[in-house]
Amino acid sequence: MPFQETREFNFTNFRIEFNLYKRNRDSIFRLKNNEALLLQVSELTNLDVKLRLAFAIKEIQLDNNFVSDKYDELKLCHLFYYKLSDLWFAYETYIKFYKQVFRKKKDKITWLSEKIYCQYENSLQIVKSLADVNTQFSETYSNKLKQEHLINYLENGETLASLTQKKRLGSIISKIRSGDLVLSNTEVLTIIYTIRNNFVHNGETTIVPDNFGFENKSKLLQILYPYLCLVILKSINITCNQILTIDSQINITNK
Repeated sequence: MPFQETREFNFTNFRIEFNLYKRNRDSIFRLKNNEALLLQVSELTNLDVKLRLAFAIKEIQLDNNFVSDKYDELKLCHLFYYKLSDLWFAYETYIKFYKQVFRKKKDKITWLSEKIYCQYENSLQIVKSLADVNTQFSETYSNKLKQEHLINYLENGETLASLTQKKRLGSIISKIRSGDLVLSNTEVLTIIYTIRNNFVHNGETTIVPDNFGFENKSKLLQILYPYLCLVILKSINITCNQILTIDSQINITNK
């Protein structure tokens, strides 16, 4: 798949959510009447930098004195490892930002399944993003051989995971083995977190482990990356709207 076909602005509703994010971000940075609130949202600056950098990575240039150029799916796989990992760092900063403002803890994997955050999970964009993942997941892993290859890949991540993550991965593996390819938000985030951890901490590359192949890894990354893009943008926008509502209420009270 040519990279120009997978650029963020071609993802469904990405442009809408990103433009809304920029307006929300700028509105919060212009807050003047609530110094305490401004201090609480200081993490938004870090989030903004990390988010835009993840989106901005278009290509990885290699020095051929050290390694040969990558092409086609191998090149895309290499690129999306970095983009997904950088976007996960932004996602973790969003979780920190939310906690900073509202003094409430969000588990970065399971929070969307909690009733207190149903406004996020039930937002049309996150519902659609999950549906898109499941459609592509079912199409990509439509036969038992492909499912078994995916299971082998996830099992490798399972061996390297912490106890809680290991349990979640085991549940996903059992689900796929039974032929159920409909994933929840928690399950999609579990898979993303596994890939990110294996790439950042456990030595995974485009060709290691070799039980899935870079073509398969590339396809999986290109299913997961747009989902995380839209989930993080929509979540930030909902959170920013809540902050701006609080500020408006304070202004009304002070008049």
